[in-house]
Amino acid sequence: MILHRAIRRASIFAFLAIASSITMPAAFGQKKAPEGVKVLLLSGGARQHHGYRDQALVLSRALEDTGRYEVTICEDGSILTSPGLAKYDTMIVHVDRRDPEFKFTLEQQQALLEFVRSGKGYVSIHGGDNAAPDWLPEWRDMLGGVFSHVGLPDSKTKKGDFLVEIVQKAHPVTAGLEDFPISDELYYKLQMRDNIIPLAVVHHEGQEWPVAWVRDFGRGRVFHTVFGHRDFGPDKHEPLLTPSFMKLVIQGVDYVSEPHRKPAAKK
Repeated sequence: MILHRAIRRASIFAFLAIASSITMPAAFGQKKAPEGVKVLLLSGGARQHHGYRDQALVLSRALEDTGRYEVTICEDGSILTSPGLAKYDTMIVHVDRRDPEFKFTLEQQQALLEFVRSGKGYVSIHGGDNAAPDWLPEWRDMLGGVFSHVGLPDSKTKKGDFLVEIVQKAHPVTAGLEDFPISDELYYKLQMRDNIIPLAVVHHEGQEWPVAWVRDFGRGRVFHTVFGHRDFGPDKHEPLLTPSFMKLVIQGVDYVSEPHRKPAAKK
């Protein structure tokens, strides 16, 4: 009996020693920015396709590290029809929500569109433009272009290495940026409005494709980029960790949020 207890105790100590040697990813608390812009990061999407939770943490940390934002991460689209939506100044959607679990209802779509139309900021990253068959036509007006296999053209994807070319260097979203390489998934042949003026483009299949632009929608501002694909699973490539791309996204958030920035929170 004494021998068995000694063996069991030794096994427990060995397990604890091994467990303590494993490096766990660090969790972090939300940072306060009382005078900052209140951002709703609406995550959640196709399970086991986009690594949306990892990406949401990367993006929220980067935004809060600027000291200009307080970020709330949410996966439940029902917040769009709740009174709580009113306290946010800017919304970010970064994933494909076409799966039934995450799909926007008609009421939620109308609430989201009205949120922006009323004067709020909106940022769409990569899968945020993936149009479900029942999306309202106003989505294309707001985003400037949607990824869709319903109608023409039939949108396409291509994973690989691309050179992002900055074509409007004087715009606030692209200020200080030069052309940069990125490994990502390109969305092209989107169903676009005809008045898009791109901030950045890539060349693929002998054509120039817009990859970042801004829009006015009602009294609100919109920034969209087709890049930002994060694969599902641990240790997958995160395009947002490309410094120039992260700068582009943060400056896109800055641009759409500027009307809501209090003087004390200005850069």
